[in-house]
Amino acid sequence: MTDAQALFEQAHQLLGASDGGETLTRAAELMKRAADQGHAGAANNFAAMLQYGRGAPLDLFLARTYYAQAAEAGLPAGLFNLGFMQLHGLGGKPDAVSARALFEQAADGADTDALTHLGRMAMLGEGGTQDFQAARSYWVKGSALGDGRCAFNLGIAHAGGHGAPPDFVAAFAWFSHALELGNAAAAPELAKLRAVMTEAELARAEQRPEESAASEG
Repeated sequence: MTDAQALFEQAHQLLGASDGGETLTRAAELMKRAADQGHAGAANNFAAMLQYGRGAPLDLFLARTYYAQAAEAGLPAGLFNLGFMQLHGLGGKPDAVSARALFEQAADGADTDALTHLGRMAMLGEGGTQDFQAARSYWVKGSALGDGRCAFNLGIAHAGGHGAPPDFVAAFAWFSHALELGNAAAAPELAKLRAVMTEAELARAEQRPEESAASEG
């Protein structure tokens, strides 16, 4: 075990047992030491501690620097977090184009936060080309990974006809799947659809959402 890995694990143990105070401060110190020795996970975690002022003074500029270290190592969470900082101008100037590129790299590593954000950016044309089909594809992938936000967003896209004619059957299927995945916001959307859909449409919507959206790939 490398020194950096040992420090990282010690920091994690302290975080798990910490309710704040000196223990949290010590965890941050160990996480920083591991990060400074090149541990990508520690860099990402220490950046988060800096971002939210947990165990270390809040410092968005420095948080962005450590997220960049994690991103350069190819850590999906680091790529997403750096992109999020860039998207919202935290610790530096906003840069939607760079954020979208980082989200795409994180999405290749199956980061569901990145897939959620990429879908929204593609739907709106933020940081790049507007591409409705790509937006839906990102969310389909995120939903397949168990993300209820992505399934919910697919329900919204189908119900509202974003990039394609409205499809209440597919919308109902995706909202149902989002609810199964724990997204409670889908429940009122399902109630709205039940009020306007026919019995035949509701019966069709009982199939799995991935079957309803087979053409979305």
